[in-house]
Amino acid sequence: MSAAAVSIRKAGPEDAAGVAAVLNGVIAAGSPTLLDTPFSVDEERAYIESLPPRSFLHVAEAPGAGIVGFQTVIPWNTFVTTEFDHVATIGTYVDAARRRQGVGAALARSSFAAALALGYDKLFTDLRADNLDSLAYHLALGFSVVGAARRHARVRGRDVDVLFIERFLKEG
Repeated sequence: MSAAAVSIRKAGPEDAAGVAAVLNGVIAAGSPTLLDTPFSVDEERAYIESLPPRSFLHVAEAPGAGIVGFQTVIPWNTFVTTEFDHVATIGTYVDAARRRQGVGAALARSSFAAALALGYDKLFTDLRADNLDSLAYHLALGFSVVGAARRHARVRGRDVDVLFIERFLKEG
């Protein structure tokens, strides 16, 4: 499948089952994600419905397969002050069978444009230090590693190191 074979659109509550299926597949596979607890369709629907202003969830759909990936963009900080209004956090999840086929890149193109339109200048996220595939994906998109925290997350009872990465939308 090529990136041209997927369509990207903003998700709504009716997409909760497809989003949960992708997310739970990633979690169940034990791939190096920071998540270890599955989400119900109702929990995913509630999440989508409760996204704060200037947030979105994009889904990638493939013909005959439905949702094969998704990407979230939410404000990094939702405090009353405005110092961080230009920064969003991003999360990307792609079904294991659809990775390395341009799905993540297609999601990123759409999400970067939408984030810029919402007034964001920078995307910031974290990932497991041992998730080399995710690191390579993000670096290829122009992200840079800006820090690391040792034993920062506890996943399935094991402490893991976390990398912090950023991408400036107007520079890269």
